Parts: sequence; C-alpha cells; structure tokens
Amino acid sequence: MKAKTIIVILLTTIFVFAAACGSTNTAAPGSNTGNVQDIGSGSTVFLFEVTDDEGNVSAWNVHTDETTVGAALLETGLIEGEEHDFGLMVMFVNGLRADYVEDGAWWALYIDGEMAMEGVEAVEIKEGVTYAFIYSEA
Repeated sequence: MKAKTIIVILLTTIFVFAAACGSTNTAAPGSNTGNVQDIGSGSTVFLFEVTDDEGNVSAWNVHTDETTVGAALLETGLIEGEEHDFGLMVMFVNGLRADYVEDGAWWALYIDGEMAMEGVEAVEIKEGVTYAFIYSEA
C-alpha cells in the first residue's frame, strides 16, 4: 500500500513537471538584462528573478537572515501563498497572481536555471545561486 502511494505521488510530480516544461514562456532564469534592486536586510544575499506573464524579467538582490528562500521571499513580500498539506502554494509573485484553477497558470520555481524538485519553503539559501519564479501556463 505504501509503495503504491509513493508511486502515485512520483508519477503525479513527473506529470506536473512535464506540463511545466511545455510552457510557452521562453524566458530563461539568469537572462535578466534590467536593473537589479536591493530588498530586505540581513547578512545573506541571493539573486531572485521573476519572469511575468508577458515575459518581462525583474530581479532583486534579496538580503536576509532567513535560511530558506521561501521564508526570505515571504519576509520581503515578494511572494504570497497558502499553506496546504504539501507545503506553501505560491499564488502571487511580485504582486502577479497565477492560480491554476482560476487562470490555468502557476509559478514554476527554478534554481540556477533548473526546475526545482522541492517547494520554495524547503529550498535552503546558497549564496551565488540564482532563484527564479517563472509564470507558466498550461
């Protein structure tokens, strides 16, 4: 019974990531050419990028004393979401909503250009790494 549940969860995860890879948004994390703004306060700094629904990229140097990307982004107000059984469901990034039920869109988290395999609240901050949310459509 336990093995079947794990297999179902893994297959569901693979399906979601495969659907995300089919998104029509082609902006790549790390491709920011605009100004990088400073936000927050703390001794740790990381680069955070957002690609919106029109492909525009915004970027911040996030200063924090938090240990996870999710906590730092929540603290600065760059993301908002709802807690669910599987963790934080990010609904707003930089004020833009992506709600799969309402909009057919979601926020895909990337770490150094690779789609994250865990939720933002579980991602530990590493300096020198670029974290990004990309608006993705089904």
